[in-house]
Amino acid sequence: MKDYDFLVLGSGIAGLVYALQVSKLGRVAVVTKRGLYDCNTDYAQGGIAAVLDAQDSFLKHCEDTFAAGAELGKKQVIEKIISEGPKLIQYLIDLGTDFTLRDESYDNRLENLSLTLEGGHTHRRVAYAADSTGHQIMEALIERCRENASIDIFENSIAIDLITQHHVVQTNGFVPGISCWGAYVLDETSNEVRIFRARKTMLATGGASQIYAHNTNPEVSTGDGMAMARLAGARLANMEFVQFHPTAFWSPGGETFLISEAVRGEGAVLKLQDGTAFMENYHPQGNLAPRDIVSRAIDAELKKRGEKFCWLDATGIPAEKLRAHFPYIGKRLLEQGIDFTRDPIPVAPAAHYFCGGVLSTIDGITDIRNLFAAGEVACSGLHGANRLASNSLLEALVIGWHAGNHPSNQDGVSFPELPPWKQLEEFNENEWVVISHNREIIGTIMDGYVGIRRSRRLLKYALSRMENIYNEVNNFYQHNAVRREVVETRNLAIIAIAVIRSALMRRESRGAHFLIDNPGRDDALYKIDTII
Repeated sequence: MKDYDFLVLGSGIAGLVYALQVSKLGRVAVVTKRGLYDCNTDYAQGGIAAVLDAQDSFLKHCEDTFAAGAELGKKQVIEKIISEGPKLIQYLIDLGTDFTLRDESYDNRLENLSLTLEGGHTHRRVAYAADSTGHQIMEALIERCRENASIDIFENSIAIDLITQHHVVQTNGFVPGISCWGAYVLDETSNEVRIFRARKTMLATGGASQIYAHNTNPEVSTGDGMAMARLAGARLANMEFVQFHPTAFWSPGGETFLISEAVRGEGAVLKLQDGTAFMENYHPQGNLAPRDIVSRAIDAELKKRGEKFCWLDATGIPAEKLRAHFPYIGKRLLEQGIDFTRDPIPVAPAAHYFCGGVLSTIDGITDIRNLFAAGEVACSGLHGANRLASNSLLEALVIGWHAGNHPSNQDGVSFPELPPWKQLEEFNENEWVVISHNREIIGTIMDGYVGIRRSRRLLKYALSRMENIYNEVNNFYQHNAVRREVVETRNLAIIAIAVIRSALMRRESRGAHFLIDNPGRDDALYKIDTII
C-alpha cells in the first residue's frame, strides 16, 4: 500500500496545478499512465483564452463562449471561469511559463502578451507560446512538481479502479452515498497492482478521443477516468458532444496531427481541391466560424464530392510571420514534404475534444465523496454543446486551482480496511489476440456511425455492436491477469457506449451533435444536459 494525503491521476495542467496547490497541505502522489508529458495539455498548440486586452471585456468572452456552446453552457460557471482567467495566467507566468510577447524587450507580464484570434472569438484574446503553448506550460509545471519535496511522481502506472464501497466488505451496515479512498494502480514496470490510499483523489485523466480511429489525441486518451467514475457510480453528462477539430493533417497513410485554429486566425483559408473557398457559404464568420460549423461544412463538401480532404491555404500569410508563429507545425509539415509558406495543407476533421464528462462543479466536486475531477475528464458546464477555441486550458487551469484550494482538502478521512487486488496469474494470450482486435473495431464503428453527422438508425446499430464488444472484453478482464491494454479497451468500450446512449437521448441537433433525422434545435425539450 502507498499511503498519501492526495492522489492525482493524470499529469496534464489540471492535475499538476491541483498537485502544486495541495502539496502545501500534505503528501501528494501523481500517477500517470506513461510519461509526464504524455497528455493532451502537451499537445495543445493554439493557446489559452482570457481577457487580456483593454478593448476586450469579460462580457464579450462570456457571450462568445455561450454562443459557441449552442446556449447550453451554464452562465454562472462561464462568468466565474472567464473572470479568473487573467489572474491564473499570471499564476502560470509566475511558475515560469514563457508566453510569446508583443515586445521582447519588455518583461513577461500580462499586458505584454501577444494575442491571437481563433474561431468563434470576436476579439484577439488567445495567449500563446508560438504553436507549442501546452508544452511550454507543461515544462513549467513539471519543473515545479519535480523540485517539490511533497510530490512523488509515478510514471508508467495505470489506474484500474477507484477504491469505493464496492470493494469493501461492510461490517457496520449500509454506508449512504459513495466515497473514494484512492485507486488500484498497475505498475507496468513491476507488473504489480498496488493500493494508492488517499484522503482526496483528483481525476485529471483527460479525454477519450481514442474511441475514434481518426483523432488528434495522444494514445493515452482512452477515457480511463470517465470509465472508472462511471463504474464507481458517478454521473456522466453531455457525452454526445464530441468536438471534431476541422483541420487535422490528412495523409494517405493515415498519419494525423493538429493544424492549429490559430493558423486560420492569422488568415489561412479553407479551400476545396479545385481551389474554391467555401466557408462564407456556411457562416458569416467564414473561416473563423465555431468548430462544429466548420467541421460539418468540410464534412458536407467532402461527401458531396467523394473526396477525402480539402486544402488549408496559408500562403497569403507573410512567410516570416508564418514560420515564427508556427514553428512546430512548419517542422511537422516539412517532414511530410510540405512547405506551408508555398504549399496548401491537406486537412480533414478528426475527433478532438470531449465537451462532456464526469459531472462536476467549478470546484471540481463530483457525486462521489472525496473525488475531484478537472480538465477534459470533467463536465463543469463551461462548454455546453461545443467548446470555444482555447477555452479548454483555461477551464483546466481554473478548476484545477479551485479544487486545489477547496476547504475540504483539509478534512480528515476514516479509512475502512481496503482489500488487496485479487491478481490472477493466468493470461490467455491466444484468446486476447482475438479480442484485442475490438480496439480497432471500436474506432471503425465510431468513425462510421457516430461521427460528425449521425442518424438514429445507425446509432442503434452501433450501440448493439458496442455492447457485444464490451461484454467480450469485460469477460476477458474478469478472468485474466490485468494488463494495461485490457483495461484501456474496457474503458474505450464503456465510453463509446456512453457517447452513443447520450446521442440517442438527444433527439435534436445542437453544437457538436448533428442528427440527420432532426437537423434543427428544440429549446423547448432539449435545452438541458444529457445525464447518464
